[in-house]
Amino acid sequence: MKVCFVVGQEDSAEIPGDTPEAYWRTLLPSERFGQAVVIGARGAAEKALGADVVWLYEPTCSSAASLAEVASQMGKPVVVDWSEDIYSRSEQDRPYAEVRIEPAEKAMAAASLIVCSVPALSAVYESQGAVAVLETVIPLAGWEPGRPDNFIAWWSDGRQKRGFEAVAPAMIQILEETGADLLNIGFAHHKPLMAGAGTDEERKRRVARLYSYFPDDQTMGVKETLGRFRAVFSQAMLSIECYLPGPYLDCVSDVPLLRAAALGIPSVTTRTAPPPGCLSADPAGWAETVLALMGDPALRQEKSEEALEWARSRSTYTAYEAVLEDLQAS
Repeated sequence: MKVCFVVGQEDSAEIPGDTPEAYWRTLLPSERFGQAVVIGARGAAEKALGADVVWLYEPTCSSAASLAEVASQMGKPVVVDWSEDIYSRSEQDRPYAEVRIEPAEKAMAAASLIVCSVPALSAVYESQGAVAVLETVIPLAGWEPGRPDNFIAWWSDGRQKRGFEAVAPAMIQILEETGADLLNIGFAHHKPLMAGAGTDEERKRRVARLYSYFPDDQTMGVKETLGRFRAVFSQAMLSIECYLPGPYLDCVSDVPLLRAAALGIPSVTTRTAPPPGCLSADPAGWAETVLALMGDPALRQEKSEEALEWARSRSTYTAYEAVLEDLQAS
């Protein structure tokens, strides 16, 4: 059964798209099951309709909704795939406008199945149609643990524009007490961290010096860029993840934590229900939790082993295969 995975968002100056996890939910699965296209690209709809299954990741534009409806009319199974709650997204980023929500709901109405990347998302979409949980897969080739160094890593994704400001004062305390560095990798944003530093010029200088961007290199492809990020990230003592409180918190994709887990790196997160290898802490207890993990090698080793085991449990496409078999049989 040939599947076409479709990144279902279009960009414009007025309505910018947001596909921070398209790599994990479209490009990687397409290597196993078919091909991947971006909606709006030349020939994308034709390629999708030539497949046996049309798999739409975050279809939030009219072109994606139309593709779902046409594929459904042709009798093809249509899967709509979500790794976030589009209705409470405003807690962390700009909200999805009605011009995004309407096509998303049209696409779901045409879908044979709605899949979600984490269990908590099921309740968000169950009123829209049949829902199944299909957790993100991280093939482990190339994800070998490195030698831990004295730095904390924050490898965030594009959708998170808020959250760090809540723990930034605690992070400044941690860095000053331990002498560790903070490395932001990939799509993380500097603005929330600086907002958390307040008006104290010395603290701002300290935070700014610790911040690190990778320079853009347009000659590298996705895999090469990911490999470079991974090589640096693998040396972190621990990773952090911080969202603001609210419904979005525990139903957002767990890819940021899964990447750390694949490298045997424990994480501290503001999620209230953290996966194996992670510790939960709210902003009030953030410094205490991070410092305890940094100062206890035995605890870090325990969490590292838990993280690796969790990542191994998410390293195959068995669940995808089961979903596709069910679609073929229906």
